[in-house]
Amino acid sequence: MTRARLAVVTVGAVVLVLAVVVGLLARGVVTATRTEAAAGEAARAAAALTPVLLGYDWRTLDADVARIETATTGPFAEQNRAIVASLVVPAAVGTRASSSATVQRVAVVSAAPERVETLVLYAQTTERNGAAGETVARSARVVLEPGADDRWLVAGFDAS
Repeated sequence: MTRARLAVVTVGAVVLVLAVVVGLLARGVVTATRTEAAAGEAARAAAALTPVLLGYDWRTLDADVARIETATTGPFAEQNRAIVASLVVPAAVGTRASSSATVQRVAVVSAAPERVETLVLYAQTTERNGAAGETVARSARVVLEPGADDRWLVAGFDAS
């Protein structure tokens, strides 16, 4: 092989390696940008949807249950529907209960473009039988995923 040919092959190999490196870096930047956007959007959704999941009033229970269902996605939607139907509705009607939650803070625990896990700190107030409400500070691990309409919805809710 001549020197000129060796130089062309070497330059070609270097250009190929550089193209691969630039491609990988560009892909990483796109993924990081999508992840950062997902984290912000999902954190805002966690703050907005936590009160939806925890809010109900025995006088408006049908509308509240319908609203709660619009906030969930995936297998969690079915699990939550069962919990609301078997536990929340009977308890709310039986004790004339209402519940509301106010989010104090949301932190992103982990994020990917299609799944974000957050920690939500909130205060929940529950009233029963017309008695003054009891407010309790709580936290929950809230997992969010994009729903069918690309809105971030709750795909998991684990209160502590």
